Amino acid sequence: MKKDEAIKILTTCAGQYNKNLANKNVLYIFSGNGKISYFESLFLPRHYLHLTGIEIVSENIKSVDFYRLCLKSKLSSSAFTFHKNGTTEMKLSVLPQVMNIHRSAKMIGDYDNKKSILYTEKIIGTITACVGFVRDDRYYLPNTTLREDIRTITLKPQKRILAIFTKGDKDKRYYNCSYLAKRVSLESIAISDELKQLISL
Repeated sequence: MKKDEAIKILTTCAGQYNKNLANKNVLYIFSGNGKISYFESLFLPRHYLHLTGIEIVSENIKSVDFYRLCLKSKLSSSAFTFHKNGTTEMKLSVLPQVMNIHRSAKMIGDYDNKKSILYTEKIIGTITACVGFVRDDRYYLPNTTLREDIRTITLKPQKRILAIFTKGDKDKRYYNCSYLAKRVSLESIAISDELKQLISL
């Protein structure tokens, strides 16, 4: 992949990230082991760089600066490089899919730690593209993009995502259902009292 092609992907996806994910919480509700569970994630502007696999050359460009340069279509080819292990090209090839992860994710699983160079905890996605998350004090934060079948990099059994909700990071409750699995209604999900406090139905 050439840098001009990468810049085109980065700028286009930055616009999608800004529209769909930046400064938003995403709530994933999933089923497994006979019960309904959930986890909350938070997507901030600084996380965009981690999803791209790009390596910044200049120490003066921070992760938020990188995101803003992409948004404004002002990213210079001299400002970044690709990782030598080839992961950058892999991540960029599925980055457009990842920008819709709040609508497209079908499964969730715990990372199986088989890849020595990868550190992440929870993985959500499909059979073609995934996002890895690490936990902070309250939320799971996105820290990597993977061009992988989620079934090959997570512990079995993977759990089926039933519904996905989004909200602004300053909003108190989730107000937008961005995904609902086939043949599933919100009324059919046995939502706990704890989860009901998070969702505005």
